[in-house]
Amino acid sequence: MGKLISFDFAIKYLLRDKSTYAIVEGFLSALLQEHGYKPVKILALLDTESNKEEFSQKKSLADLVVEDEEHNKYIIEVERQEVTNFVHKSCFNTSRLIADQLPMGGDYLKIKKVFHISLLYFRIGNGTIYHGKTIVREIETHEKLSIHIEDKDHKKYDATEIFPEYIFISVPHFNDKIRKELDEWLYVLKNSEVKPDFKSPYMKLIAEKLNILKMTTEARNEYLHYMDEVATYKNAMETAVDKALAKGKAEGKAEGKAETARNMLAGGMDINTIAKMTGLTVEEIEVIETRTNKVS
Repeated sequence: MGKLISFDFAIKYLLRDKSTYAIVEGFLSALLQEHGYKPVKILALLDTESNKEEFSQKKSLADLVVEDEEHNKYIIEVERQEVTNFVHKSCFNTSRLIADQLPMGGDYLKIKKVFHISLLYFRIGNGTIYHGKTIVREIETHEKLSIHIEDKDHKKYDATEIFPEYIFISVPHFNDKIRKELDEWLYVLKNSEVKPDFKSPYMKLIAEKLNILKMTTEARNEYLHYMDEVATYKNAMETAVDKALAKGKAEGKAEGKAETARNMLAGGMDINTIAKMTGLTVEEIEVIETRTNKVS
């Protein structure tokens, strides 16, 4: 069926044209239905301040207002993550997304919940999809708190359900086994490929719309730039981690020598002998001796 563009880039690409919203809606609906929610339709795209930052800061793929078949409205934020501090970033980004909407008023005040979806391009835990939500319980009885409120349309809802929910997808951890519709989406996320036997009604549309060979030259160049940006950032992160580990090992080795020298000094061994045995200079050992004497 031809090589497809990566689905994380495709989300932004597809949202430029309302005729292709259905693909993103299909993915979000399949994911939310796994957690007990109804299928959704996209109502609006949010142009938030956090969307205007550099790749290394946030790189939100989409901030959307969606509505389910019961007319419940939600904000959904989708982002790509290459860093292991994704939990802190997700909390910060979601909080800021909520704050960004406060001045807008209007229909946004009717939004019941924010969903944050992180596409993680590294392994976490032992599974593929992790879901978290805030549940408030009484300390002794463990009774779940439920506060029912009636909105302007006389529709009741549980106010404790407004807390954001987080969905983390470890893309590389997916085992490529197809048992349900969501697995087909995960396969596309991981492999940028649609198998001929996929059953989801969206898959043929994906194969048609996301084929690299069918993109315009401008769109293809934009995609290549995006993937280069992803690779550059990933390499920078890996280099930073490697340097930190190397520094930690060096500092640990130096501290080990210093501890050995302190023990030798405590045993009455002369400085020149300690220098020969530890590889430390006489001056370094004298500093260690001075500091040890000050502490004692």
